[in-house]
Order: sequence, then structure tokens, then C-alpha cells
Amino acid sequence: MKSRVILYINILLGLCLGSCELDNYDSPDAQFFGSVIDDDTNEPIQQDLIEGSRIDFVEMGFENPNTRQIRFHTDGTYRENNLFSGAYEVQALRGNFFSTEKMTIDIQGKTEYHFRALPYIRIHNVDVTFDEIKGKVSATFTLDQVSGNAVTSVHLIADRNPNVSNSIRSAMVSQTVNAVVSPERIFLLEMSTENLVSGKDYYFRIAALISGIGEAKHNYSVPVRLTIDNSKVVTEPPAIGKVLDACESMDGWGSGGFTLSLDAFDKKEGSYSLKAEGTGVVIFQKKFAPFDTEVTRADGVLALDLYVSDISLLGPGDSQFEITSSGAPDVNEVSWSVNEMGELNNGWNKVELSLSKAGNDVNLQAITFLRFYHTNIQEPIIVKIDNIRFYSR
Repeated sequence: MKSRVILYINILLGLCLGSCELDNYDSPDAQFFGSVIDDDTNEPIQQDLIEGSRIDFVEMGFENPNTRQIRFHTDGTYRENNLFSGAYEVQALRGNFFSTEKMTIDIQGKTEYHFRALPYIRIHNVDVTFDEIKGKVSATFTLDQVSGNAVTSVHLIADRNPNVSNSIRSAMVSQTVNAVVSPERIFLLEMSTENLVSGKDYYFRIAALISGIGEAKHNYSVPVRLTIDNSKVVTEPPAIGKVLDACESMDGWGSGGFTLSLDAFDKKEGSYSLKAEGTGVVIFQKKFAPFDTEVTRADGVLALDLYVSDISLLGPGDSQFEITSSGAPDVNEVSWSVNEMGELNNGWNKVELSLSKAGNDVNLQAITFLRFYHTNIQEPIIVKIDNIRFYSR
């Protein structure tokens, strides 16, 4: 029994000595840090912290070495503090810029290196503001494309984390683009703050995604911090009138080329607005059971809330809003062109259309059809409608 105990002690001592010898390796003694810089503007290329660009690096001098990866921070910087001094093959790729070439860098001690690349899209002229009375954040911006591919979409993203991005967000509004964008085009994105926590700081950021490039990530603007205070929001009084359609459902609605959906994040009444997105001719149309407006031609008004992302795409003589009592377009109708809708701006507008021009062939006690169309919108646009109703002045 005694010999067995001694044997166990010897074994344990051997393991201890062996493990002590394994710990005698040198510790990492090098740091590698820097940023990714726009080769034309000399500005950092903004990133997504989680799903953004990465750096692949391989330590030279080993047979079948592993490829290690580090990701860029939100502001386009990077840092790796646990490297051994030596030569590394390095490449920045799989991000929101054209991949850099592989290069060999001798990393010794504190080594600073800045990658130079060209982003797919530059986001310029960013202006993000908070309207505390309307409870709305508005962002305007322009895009400068480096890639000739179409821009897929643009987004306004919000989160309380300063690293706000497509992968870190609590709120987002989007616009489909699917086009090559002129640098003069001014985009407008608006976000209601009703679902954001009042009294807290939020960070807002514009994102844009290029098409046709494998593994392309979003390009970003610099985050903008705003304090959200919904205590001063003035709630609009309930709209008066008899509602033709509250736009709470897509039932019966159709379009000619546009994609229709319900928007729960940007509406004027109820839970939704009706959104049309894309290009085409018929923006919205619907056939109704005979609807009695309970108004007269002399003092009747057709009212609705209308959102337009880019009013310049609705030419005064090319767009028309119409109602009929025939169940179809162009028969027993009254119509209004865009220039008869008053002064329209990008964003939400209150539209009031007088029925005084309606002819006797329109039966205001049996309206059965509504249509809003354009002769042909060829650039992507977002149009929303809400709370379509009739009232008397």
C-alpha cells in the first residue's frame, strides 16, 4: 500500500513539472492597429460592428497556418493586441468597400497600418433632426456611388447603442431604390418616435446597400445622437368626416407595378397606413360597395393623408386622383391632378379636394371606385395613404 502511494505522488510531481515546462512559452508581444480609409476622401469608412468588414491575416513561416480574422469597429478602426512579432499576410475584404490586395506586413511591437480602399457608396449631406412637436425624426441625405451597380435600398436606423447598425437596432425605416442614383437626388426618411423611450438618447444612422456584389455589406453615415422627448408631442385632433377607407387592411386594394404593404411604423390614424413602393402606373386602386358620402357637390370635400418620398417624381400633369360611381375608371368620375392637391412636400401632406367640380354624372351617394395613378413613374418612389374620408365644409 505504501509503495502505491509513493507511485501516485511521483506521477503527480511529474505532471506538475511537465505542465510547468509547457507554460514557459513567450507571451504575445505585438499589437496591430489602424483603420480603413477612403482612398479618395481620406475619411474613415464607417462600419457595422457585428456584420461589417473583416481583416484576414496569416502568420508566415508555418506549414498549413490558420487564417485569423478581426473585424473593424463602427468608426472604421481596428485593433488586435495579442500577436507574436513576425511577418503576416494581411487582406481587408468582405465588407462595404472594394477588397484590398493581399500584402505582407512585418508586425513588430506596436504596428500601425491604415488600409486604403474605395467604398461602394458614400453617404453625404446627412441632416438628422427631431421635431418634438410632431414626434418625428427626419433625415435627408445624398448618395455618391463609386460602384456602378444599382443601390438596393436605404435605411434610417436607430438604437440606444452608439454602435447602431443593421445588426444593432431597435427601430428602422427603409426605402427600396433598385436604381443607379444621381448625386443630386435628395433622399428623405422619416421615423415616428412613438415607440422610442422618451427621455433617452438615441443614435441615428443612414445605411445604403449596393446590389450585385457578393458579400457586400451596408455603407453607413456617422451616427448622430439625439435626445428623444415625446412629452411635447401635440396629438392631432381626430379627423372629421365619414371614412371611405381607414387603410387598416389591404383587402380589395390593387396596384399596377407597385408593391403594396401596410406600414405600422409611419401612419396618421389607427394602426397602419397603406404603402406603395416601386415603379409603375397605377399606384393605388380599389373597388367599393356603393358608398354614400353624405356630402353635396357644393360643400363636399374628399380628404386624405398622403405621403410622398420624392414629390419631384409626380409631375403636375402626369398624376391624377379620381373617384367614380361606375365601379371602374374614367366613367362617372371626378378627378384631380397633382397641382390641384395644393402644395405638396416630401413626407406627409394633408390633402383636401373640393367636390364642387364634380359633374351630375357622379353619384355621390354611391361612390364605388377610387384610383391614384401616374402616366409612368420610372424611378422608385414610396407613396402612402391613410384615412380617406368625406366631410362638408
